[in-house]
Amino acid sequence: MERRSGSDVLICGAGAAGLVLAIELARRGVSFRLVDKLPAPFRGSRGKGIQPRTLEVFEDLGLVDRVIASGGPYPPEREYRAGGSARDAALFEARAPSPQEPYPVPWMLPQFLTEALLRERLVELGGRPEFGCELVGFAQDDG
Repeated sequence: MERRSGSDVLICGAGAAGLVLAIELARRGVSFRLVDKLPAPFRGSRGKGIQPRTLEVFEDLGLVDRVIASGGPYPPEREYRAGGSARDAALFEARAPSPQEPYPVPWMLPQFLTEALLRERLVELGGRPEFGCELVGFAQDDG
C-alpha cells in the first residue's frame, strides 16, 4: 500500500538511534514518522553497555534516572589461574562523579530494555514507532 506522509522527517529503523532521533525531533516540535519493518520491537540484545557519554545524552533526553534504575554496574571479571584458584577484579576503576564526568563508569543494561525506555519517553512526548512498516522506495519532486 502506498502512503504519502505529511511529516517533515521520515526515520527508518526504530532501534536506539532512530528512537533517539525521534525523541529529539519531538522535543523540538518537528513532525516525523518513525517506521520499522520488524513486526515488533527487537527482543534481543546486541549490546549491554551504556557508555558514560551516552548516560549524559540520556540525562538530556530526560531518562537517565530510568536507565540507572533499570540497569546496574558491570560485575567483576573472574580470572582463573593455573592450579584452580581464581581472582575477581573490577572491569572499571570506581571514581566519584564530577561536573566534568557526571557518569564516570559504563552502566550495564541490555539493548531491549534500553529501547523500551526510549519508546516510553517517545510516547510521553506524543510519538510512537510504527512496526511492520517498511520504506520500499521514494521519489523526490521539485517541492
